[in-house]
Amino acid sequence: MAYDLLIRNAKICDGSGVAAYDGAVAVEGAKIVAAGRVEGHARREIDAAGRVLAPGFIDIHTHYDAQISWDPLLTSSCWHGITTVLMGNCGVGVAPCKPEARGMLAWDLVNVEAMPYDVLLGGVSWEWETFPEYMAAATRKGVGLNVGFLVPLSALRSYVMGEQASERAASGDEIRRMCALLREAILAGAYGFSLSLFELHNGYQGRPLASRLASVEELMALSRVMRELNKGIIEVNVPRTGGVMLTDEAFDILVILARESGRPVTWLALLDFPGMPADVHQHVMARFEPFLRRGLKILPQTTPRPLRVFTTLRDPFLFGSFRCWREALNRSTEEQIALYRSPRFRDEFRTDLKAGGGAAFRGDWDTIEVAGVARAENRRLIGRTVEQIAAAQAQDPIDVFLDLAISEELATGFTVSVANIDPARVQMLVTMPNVLLGLSDGGAHVNQFCDAGLPSYVLHEWVSKRGVLTLEEAVRRLTSEPSDFMGLRSKGRIAIGMDADLVLFDPDTIRPCITEQLDDLPGGKPRLIERAEGIGLSVVNGEILFQDGIYQGCLPGQLVRS
Repeated sequence: MAYDLLIRNAKICDGSGVAAYDGAVAVEGAKIVAAGRVEGHARREIDAAGRVLAPGFIDIHTHYDAQISWDPLLTSSCWHGITTVLMGNCGVGVAPCKPEARGMLAWDLVNVEAMPYDVLLGGVSWEWETFPEYMAAATRKGVGLNVGFLVPLSALRSYVMGEQASERAASGDEIRRMCALLREAILAGAYGFSLSLFELHNGYQGRPLASRLASVEELMALSRVMRELNKGIIEVNVPRTGGVMLTDEAFDILVILARESGRPVTWLALLDFPGMPADVHQHVMARFEPFLRRGLKILPQTTPRPLRVFTTLRDPFLFGSFRCWREALNRSTEEQIALYRSPRFRDEFRTDLKAGGGAAFRGDWDTIEVAGVARAENRRLIGRTVEQIAAAQAQDPIDVFLDLAISEELATGFTVSVANIDPARVQMLVTMPNVLLGLSDGGAHVNQFCDAGLPSYVLHEWVSKRGVLTLEEAVRRLTSEPSDFMGLRSKGRIAIGMDADLVLFDPDTIRPCITEQLDDLPGGKPRLIERAEGIGLSVVNGEILFQDGIYQGCLPGQLVRS
C-alpha cells in the first residue's frame, strides 16, 4: 500500500501518557491511517533513526492576533514543534473593531501585551470590522499552524459601547448586542471568549482595560451563550491580592463563568513569586476541588519557565498596577521624563509600594537588574541590581532607578525577575494535577521576552536535565492535556483517524536557543525571537512544515473550531 507520508524507525510517544514504543506512523491526506507496525511504502518516507515522534504540541496561550497579518508561520512558535495555537487571550485583540477605533484598540495591545503602536497600525491589515470577517481575513491567504481564535471581551465591549467601555458596566441593550455578536462569532468558528480583570492591565492613557468594567450580569449573559451553543472555552486573567493571591472576588467569578457556561474555564495564573508561602498553591487549588468533583472545569495555567522581563521606562508596563504610573502610559519621552523627575510622583510611588499594591513588581529592588545602558560611564552598572547600586550610593532605590533612566533619556534597559525563579518551587507547579502548562505569550511582549519555545524548554529542563517529568508525561502535558481541555477531539494523540499533526525530535538535544533580536517587524522594527535545537520534523495536517529547521514552503494550517 502506498501512503502519502511514512515515518519509520521512530520511538512513538503517542500523547496519552503510556510508555513509548518503537514503530512507524503512516499518513494519508491530513489523517493518521496506521501507527505501530506498518507495512507498505509511501510517496515520501522519513527515517526517524530512533528519535521521538509525538503529536504536534498545542499552545493555549498566544497573542498572534496582529502578527498573523504579516507572518503566516507564526514565528517563533512554529520552530518548536507547535502545530496548534489559541490566540485572542487576556481580553485584547484586533477585532471586532470599527475603522475609527483602530488607534484606541491598538493602545490596548501596546499597554497589555507590549506590542509597538506603529507596527500595529502599519502592519495589521485592518480589512475587517466584525469578528467573523477578521477570522476569514486572517486565514484567507493561508497559515502555517492550526489556529483558534477567542473573542476578546475588551474589543467586543468597545465595539458595542465605544469609549464608555472603559468607564462603566454595559446596559441591558448593550449586553444583548454583545451576546448576539458573540453567538455570531462562535457560529463562524470562534473558540469562545477571553477577558482580563487583572489590575495591571490598562488601556489607552492608563484607563482601565474595558473588560475590567464588565459586570457579573454581563459575564453571566455571555456565558449563557456558550451554554446554549455548547461550544468553546473561556480564558480569564484574574485579579490577585497584592498581585499574587487569587482574590475571593476572582474565585467567585471563575465559578460563575464555569457554572453558567457549562464550558471549560482557564485562568491566569498560578505563579510563584519571591517571598510567597510555600503551601499557597495547594490552598488555592484545594478551593476548586469541590467544583472539579461536580464536573466543572476551572484550571489555572502556569509557566514552566522563569518569567524575566526586559523593559525600559519608555514602556512601563510592569508598573501599570500602581495608580501613579498610569500617567506615564502612552506619553512622549519628554512628558515621561518630566513625570519621573516630579517629587510628587516619587512620593506617590513610595506610598503605593508601602501599601503593597504591586502586581508584577512589589518593591523587591534586588529583582531589577541593569541589562543595557546608553552611556559609556554607566557600563559598570550592567549586571548589578538597583538594590546594590542604591546601597553603594547610599540613596533611595526609587531615586537611583528613576535618575539612571532619566540620565539616559529612558534608554536604560532593565531585566526584572517577576516570577517562577526558584526551580525547586516551580517543580511543584509543573507536577501539580489540574494545572495547564501555558503562558508562552507567543506574539506578545516582543521587546521584553520570548517564551514561545515552551515545549522545547519543558522537554530540555524538566525531562532531560532534571528528570522531574518522564518523557511520556511531558508529551501528554503538551498534547492531549490541552487538546482534551479544549475539546479538540481529533488532535493531541497519535492514533488511527487523528489529524496528522506530528513532531519528530531528539530527546537528548531538544532545547530553546538563546534569545536573539531580529529587525523584521513591519517597518524594520525589532523583536526578540527564540529558535529551537533538536527538532527534526514538524508536520501539520499531513504536510511537512519544517524539516531540520528548514521551512518547506507550505501553509497547511486550518481554523480549529470547538
